[in-house]
Order: sequence, then C-alpha cells, then structure tokens
Amino acid sequence: GEVESVLGGENIFKKQPEPDQPIYNAALNLHTAVREWSARDNEIVAVAKRMAVLMARLSEQMNNDRKRELIATSKAIVKESCEVAALAKKLALECSDVRIRTNLLQVCERIPTISGQLKMLTTVKGSVLGNQGGEEDREAMNMLVTNAQNLMSSVQEVVKAAVSASVKIASQRGLKWVRKHY
Repeated sequence: GEVESVLGGENIFKKQPEPDQPIYNAALNLHTAVREWSARDNEIVAVAKRMAVLMARLSEQMNNDRKRELIATSKAIVKESCEVAALAKKLALECSDVRIRTNLLQVCERIPTISGQLKMLTTVKGSVLGNQGGEEDREAMNMLVTNAQNLMSSVQEVVKAAVSASVKIASQRGLKWVRKHY
C-alpha cells in the first residue's frame, strides 16, 4: 500500500488543497475515489491513480506558468485517458449484465472526447495563457478547469462502473478489486 503510493507519485496529495486550485481539487477527488483500491492486479485502478497524479501536476504547472511541461502533461493525461477507456471497454464486453455493460460503455464513450478537448485546450489556451490578460485569461482558465473536472469525474464513473462489472463477471480472470488495509 504505502510503497505503491509513493512510487506512483501520490505524495503530491499530501499537501492541503487550496480553494483556488479547482484542477488540483478535481485530481484529489479522483485520487480519493480510487485510493481505497489496490492497483496490484487491477490496471484500471493503476491508470486512474496515474491520471490523478498527472492532473495534480497539471494544476501546479498552470500556477507556475510552465507551458512546455503543461502541454506534455496534458498529452500524458490524454494517453492515460485512452488507456482507461480501452481497459474499461474490454471489461464491459466480458460483463453479462446488459445494464451494467451499457452503463460502462456509455461512460467510456465520453472520455476520448473530453480528453481530446483537454489536449486542445492546453495546447491552444496554454500558449496564450498569461499573454492576453484579463477576461481572455479567465475564460481560458475556466474552460480548462471545467474540462479537467469533467474528465476526472468521468474516470471516477468508469472506476465505479468497472467495480460493478467486475463483480458480475463470472470468470476468474476478471480484475481484482481488493481494498487496501492501512
């Protein structure tokens, strides 16, 4: 548990969140939702944890005006988003419960769109952030914040739906949802 958290960069969540860091808070919400599950033998949890850490880093980079790192982190988040969606789709196809399968597939469908928007927003808006001043900066930041919150929320929904799907899957090769013991 502890070593797994440290190696995954989760120490970034040890600091107290500030109220003016909505992207960090969105990442923290995802981290809180997935930290009860072990990432060992569960790639969906592992990817969701990495995404939370990346999103927290993105928040720091927004505040430190490190545009190149901001864009690289955004691309990494998009890559992880595609990974979590692919893993969840694979899981959904193994699930015999039609309602749970449909729900998981619907949640997965939103992720590529939202993550693609994040990549575009950080590339375009990130390059002009701080150069425009005033209203345009606020607009760009609000769009990024809303998108980041939507993406983290969608990944949380994927994790929640994946838990349900895993429980329904009869095969022994399904993902293991093991609660951590601290």
